[in-house]
Amino acid sequence: MGIKYDYGHPKWGLSYEHYNFYKTIEAMGYSLIYFDYMKLSQKYGTDIMSELLREAVYYYNPDILFYFNFHDWVSYNVWKEISEETLTKTIIWLGDDSWRYEETRPIWELFNTIITTDKNKHNQRTEEGFNSVLSQWACNHLLYRKLNLSKIYDISFVGRCYGERKEFIELLREHNIEILTFGQGWEGSGRVSQADMIRIYNQSKIVLNISKTSKGDKIQIKGRDFEVPGCGSLSLTQESEEIKEYFEPDNEIVTYKDIDEAIQKIKYYLSHEKELNVIADNGYRRILKEHTYEKRLLEIL
Repeated sequence: MGIKYDYGHPKWGLSYEHYNFYKTIEAMGYSLIYFDYMKLSQKYGTDIMSELLREAVYYYNPDILFYFNFHDWVSYNVWKEISEETLTKTIIWLGDDSWRYEETRPIWELFNTIITTDKNKHNQRTEEGFNSVLSQWACNHLLYRKLNLSKIYDISFVGRCYGERKEFIELLREHNIEILTFGQGWEGSGRVSQADMIRIYNQSKIVLNISKTSKGDKIQIKGRDFEVPGCGSLSLTQESEEIKEYFEPDNEIVTYKDIDEAIQKIKYYLSHEKELNVIADNGYRRILKEHTYEKRLLEIL
């Protein structure tokens, strides 16, 4: 279960869930039934969509129902019935768990298996007696890959313009760093499709990641931490203890503590492209070895 189109808008292109989860599971050879709950909700309303899900589970009797949570539109009673009264094993993958833990609790506590990328929330669920699995974002290496395009951008940032991001980018530009910004809210740009994002990553020497959550000040590992090196480019991301569990800083990616260190490292690596390329190549190899969605899902399933 997931959203086929980006936030339910076909004109925006296919969604993150489609590119990374559906296409990966499909490539792994599983027999799949695609339940696009947003499209069905838009067409019939959430009540009928919930009943359609219930009927689909009883009709097809799937071994596993894999749900990428976005909006809690499926009826509570339908989730409860599927998890408790059918033979189908239910798995939920939670995004933004660091700040949506209690908000989404009424739904996730009904699932047989709960997947989170947040270590603290995983530990909290485990202590509460839930079957929690700590996983992490990754990339579909069949899509996020090297395209052998020319590196026409020194440094780029892809993401919405909100919070401290605007100030951060403006400070970089004040220090003569010509960073290209792509996404909603940036002048001259708009929403970036997954396909365009892959192209931008491939065409950038450095891709900046600003890792704070959209709510609060927590440093959060994001999908682009894996997608950028998966496209063969240098990932410059905020330093955290968690990121060190997945990459070796300054050997596979580059990290920064604050804006001053980000400025210093950007200027250094743009003037030392040989070192930049070595780190980007090391990050690319680490992705293929450990951080593809195929490997993540094999561990989970």
